[in-house]
Amino acid sequence: MIATVNREPRTWPVPAPRARRVFRAGLVALGWAALAGPALGAETNGTGTVQSSRLYTPPDPSARGGLRGKVVMTTAPLLYAFALPTDEPSRVYKGTVQGEGREFVFQGLPTARYDLVLVFEDGFREGLTLNRGDSTLNDRDRELIQTKLMASASFFETKVIHRCQGTTGREGKARCMLQEVRMRPVTLQDASVRTDIQIRSLKLALLEDVGPAGWHLVQTREILREEVGGNQRKGVLPHKHVPALGGIRVVDTVKDAGDIKL
Repeated sequence: MIATVNREPRTWPVPAPRARRVFRAGLVALGWAALAGPALGAETNGTGTVQSSRLYTPPDPSARGGLRGKVVMTTAPLLYAFALPTDEPSRVYKGTVQGEGREFVFQGLPTARYDLVLVFEDGFREGLTLNRGDSTLNDRDRELIQTKLMASASFFETKVIHRCQGTTGREGKARCMLQEVRMRPVTLQDASVRTDIQIRSLKLALLEDVGPAGWHLVQTREILREEVGGNQRKGVLPHKHVPALGGIRVVDTVKDAGDIKL
């Protein structure tokens, strides 16, 4: 873990126009409370807050590939399972959780290698490929990246950079696994204010070194945004990197990953 903050973030500049192809236009996460009405297939939370279903990539009806697995050695049930193509993390597939929160299955996955993100009641595990080869980021890079990320998305006042890897130097690039939580009161679409819920976001952040100006936040790709209330665990969700969850090859059948020890 690189850093945790709990403060008012600063205003952040408009990102540089250059963007990595895999993070195409339109992938900025949709606002939690800004939607005028539910989209087709949208998910509705207990307070009526709506999150667009367009956050996730629909299964490919022509693809015969898929992935299934069973998680073992965990004390809490699985809530969500996500699969991101290693070479194109702009696409996020949402799996189906089965077996009382111990199994997951994805269908309609095109041929590719996939990295998984598994979210449990007591934490989340991920095998995301953030950089090809060894990361060459130095202390200055990490400091500038941290400053940039902590100043972004002022809706969230608490941020944690769980992992960050990339290449140093002019036009260097970096990807970071970021968690953001709004712990302050939340204003809903009907203008009511709730102090008993929080909003949590798990996302990938893509940054680029633009020289004297430092690192720019080029794009983000939200993996999960959830409303946290009731007896759910609040605050920052504990994180663990599990390399076995990364680079899983899927071809033209539903691959059985077997028992996954976490």
